Amino acid sequence: MANPRREFLLKALNVDSLKGLEIGPLNKPLVRNEDVQEGGEIFYLDHLPTCELKEKYKDDLSIDVNQIVPVDFVCTDGNIVGATAGNLFDYVIASHVIEHAPNLLQFLKDIQTILKPGGQVFLVVPDKRFTFDFNRPLTTFGTALENLLTNVELPRISAVYDQAAMATNANGHNLWHGIVKAEDSNLLASEATAWKAALRVHKESFYYDVHVNIFTPESFFEILKKALLHEVVFYEVKQFLDTQIGQIEFMVQLEKPKDEPNNCLKSKCLASLPKFEIESLLSPYMPQVKALSDALQNSTEIISKFQHQLDVVRKDSDNKITNLQKELKIANEMLDRKSVKIILLSIDKIYSFLRK
Repeated sequence: MANPRREFLLKALNVDSLKGLEIGPLNKPLVRNEDVQEGGEIFYLDHLPTCELKEKYKDDLSIDVNQIVPVDFVCTDGNIVGATAGNLFDYVIASHVIEHAPNLLQFLKDIQTILKPGGQVFLVVPDKRFTFDFNRPLTTFGTALENLLTNVELPRISAVYDQAAMATNANGHNLWHGIVKAEDSNLLASEATAWKAALRVHKESFYYDVHVNIFTPESFFEILKKALLHEVVFYEVKQFLDTQIGQIEFMVQLEKPKDEPNNCLKSKCLASLPKFEIESLLSPYMPQVKALSDALQNSTEIISKFQHQLDVVRKDSDNKITNLQKELKIANEMLDRKSVKIILLSIDKIYSFLRK
């Protein structure tokens, strides 16, 4: 079966001769050791050693623990630069990772630090419009900047509370095709769970692995644009795949510039940002519009059918009324004739009686 993530990656990269790092691959890395030949290398980074990951996920039926890849770098505190111990990479892969980063801008800065000049980072990012984040507010640059400047190291109370209190049992297929089912709006957790988790973060600084950063493609690039304007990071957008029909994620390839940062380089990076026309913004909703259009057309056809049936009944009723009216008229005419005869007969009888 085709893997769009691997296709996106391998379209832009020859991994055979390059040194790469994949963050949080667990049991489904996009690049495996057998993919790399001719002197290339692939390393894996995760928040726990391999044995502890297998123990953590042993009861999770969605994960085959025997397929969990060997972890080369363990990053327990979010410090990717420290965890990789001075290694530099030709490319970094983060599939469904960036949304979990407590400090989004620091994450992007750290990736830039561990990339070689001209190195690439490949991001696979969930699109909130088609995931359980459907009801959650988008992350803003202001929020991301506050987390950077205050050196946030774990998900904030707001992120932990919002996921528990707002994440729903949303179905990507149903959202794409405008199918409304009551169960899709059910919360994955509850308000009570959200409150308890928020208090635990406050009192114990407990780390909950939640979606901290909520994106659409447009909002992601708006944050990147402001990060470039304020020179927080320097990346050039090399490839972007918008959320495809029926999918829940978009993909981005960024390149660390080979040259030292300057105004000319900043302008080049800003110019590489994709432009979102109205058609692009509306395209994810086209299947839903079509579904609604089809439903409207179906309703119109049903109404037309009932109207036709009503017209037939009305015409039949009109015919019956007309016939009844004719019969009544004839009856009246007959009655009128009989009345005249009776009157004449009565007059004749009276006249005959009077003559006697």
